[in-house]
Amino acid sequence: MKSRPFFTTNPLIFRIAKVSRRAAKVAIFLRAVGRQPRSREKRILFRDRANVLLDNELHFEKWVHPNRVQSDDWAIRYPQAIPIETAADTQPLRVAVVCHLYYVDLIDEIRRRLASLPTGFDLLVSTDTKEKKSQIEESLSSSGASRTVVREFPNVGRDIAAKLICFKDMLRQYDVILFIHGKKSEFASKLSGWRNHLFDTLIGSPDRVKSILASFADIADLGIIAPPHYDPLGSVGWRENLEISDDLCSKLLGERYAFNFLDFPSGSMFWCRPAALQPLLDLNLTVADFPAEEGQIDGTLAHAIERFFFVSCEIAGFRWVKLAGQPSPASAPHVIDIASTSDLRRALQRPGGRVIALR
Repeated sequence: MKSRPFFTTNPLIFRIAKVSRRAAKVAIFLRAVGRQPRSREKRILFRDRANVLLDNELHFEKWVHPNRVQSDDWAIRYPQAIPIETAADTQPLRVAVVCHLYYVDLIDEIRRRLASLPTGFDLLVSTDTKEKKSQIEESLSSSGASRTVVREFPNVGRDIAAKLICFKDMLRQYDVILFIHGKKSEFASKLSGWRNHLFDTLIGSPDRVKSILASFADIADLGIIAPPHYDPLGSVGWRENLEISDDLCSKLLGERYAFNFLDFPSGSMFWCRPAALQPLLDLNLTVADFPAEEGQIDGTLAHAIERFFFVSCEIAGFRWVKLAGQPSPASAPHVIDIASTSDLRRALQRPGGRVIALR
């Protein structure tokens, strides 16, 4: 499944708009008149939507590379029964799991999933109340982690704020971090399997985790391994996040970079090197930057930041890759089988596949 294109309106409208915003609005309005000649209400509605489109998406077009290339959307697939082959001198990694756990009824599920990790990892958990903190400390004491740290964190910004703020002081202690959270998508029943899709892809089995860690150990410029998009999501794109994303583009892209295409780890669970998130960490966000929790399903700073994880990875000088699930087919149309870290290194050298480019 490919990401939604930046713009779904006829490109001619944008070419007209570059000359005259008013002319573009007239063009869209006249097209609406032709489609709905008997409905004044629908013509007005179409015109109003055109105004919003031009005020938001056209404004955002400055962040799109003039010679942008489309992604040749692909994912890798590890062997199902055995870990991949690695270099003989692979060194052990310092591994942490960073988990934001608002829904404590998922504690047992999290503990079962963590059993796929090799012993010796640290577990860093954030939650929003003292009562939940005590419950998590007691329940996850048998998770297999060498050290468990549970911190209170305000209920704002979902798992995104917790990722970038709550354990910011500890992230650089580790070579590789797995970011997970107690995800529920109660606003849409079709997304009920999303959490399992993410967990299965990232920590579905001990052999899968060994392959992931071996990849990071052998390939120095590998920054993020993320799941493909969950099929029931349908198209993914900027949606209601253009205005907030414009501000993030100013801070992260500046005058140096522009977008080739949009892609990101939807669901915001992934493996990464802490250094791959440094550009986002350097924004020095605080709890006050995030809006109060009101059950929002889109259009917040957290939703916008989610779309910049691969951007941060690339700005920091790393590559990212999507990992296809087993045995289900990947959402990406092209899957590359990986039997060794040498195979993955060659795959990462494929042309394209970068969400941003130098201007």
